[in-house]
Amino acid sequence: MTAKRTDVIVPSLVYRLLHTMPANKPSLRRAGAHIQKGGHRLPAFAARLVQELTLFIYPPTCAGCGQPLHSDRSGPFCPGCLRTLELISEPYCPVCGVPYATEIPNAHLCGDCLAGIHYFDRARSTGSYRGALREVLHRFKYGGRTSLARPLAQMLTAPGKHLARLHKIDRIIPVPLHPKRLRQRGFNQASLLARRLGSALKISVDYASLQRSRWTEPQTGLSRRQRAANVKGAFSLKSNEKVKGKGILVVDDVLTTGETVNQCVRVLKKDGEAREVAVLTVARTVAE
Repeated sequence: MTAKRTDVIVPSLVYRLLHTMPANKPSLRRAGAHIQKGGHRLPAFAARLVQELTLFIYPPTCAGCGQPLHSDRSGPFCPGCLRTLELISEPYCPVCGVPYATEIPNAHLCGDCLAGIHYFDRARSTGSYRGALREVLHRFKYGGRTSLARPLAQMLTAPGKHLARLHKIDRIIPVPLHPKRLRQRGFNQASLLARRLGSALKISVDYASLQRSRWTEPQTGLSRRQRAANVKGAFSLKSNEKVKGKGILVVDDVLTTGETVNQCVRVLKKDGEAREVAVLTVARTVAE
């Protein structure tokens, strides 16, 4: 049977099936009529039907507690877990995004930004690296739960759009892993986040230009000075072709002291001649 013949018969069958429903189901009859008239739109209708059936059989679950969510459009966390998240909102430093503990009338630069230690033009994080968000990121990064990239990237979409508009972002670049670390872990968590964010924002992701050319020990437990020394000279550019004169958004999972992304940005600006570079992470450490 040809594809054209199927397009005619299938809508007719669906229409007849729905038309035999009791008289108190007018909406179903109307649906059948629309299907019969719009046979050429059946693929889209079928795709939506498959999507709804999938959600019914495999409902989306909360990234925090794993309980089913009522809708795939309700966000990555259930209301209970959402209340436990320490999401970052104003007031915060207009450059690095570190939140201030008390309300202030006008946003001002923090001490680090006044000292000019950052190379990036602006940095934002969605929440504080503690509580439920910290647990989710640990499962994602160290527990191999790569499926968590989807809900975590959802959290990045809104601030990503804002940064893309402010800095006219042309490329998204994930913080790269050293090949040895990549073999150990099996994936780069920043790349997974960047891929989904790029798809949502319709901005191309560059996985190749920036590379981690020197092995570094994990930053956990190191002081700020030690972190800076540990990652100094760890990044290099394979090519500046896709970076020169562009607005770049660097993506990572967590911002602690900012030394890792600082070195990435330094290379992108100094060697790559990037026009502007902003940084976006899911979480950041915040002083108690």
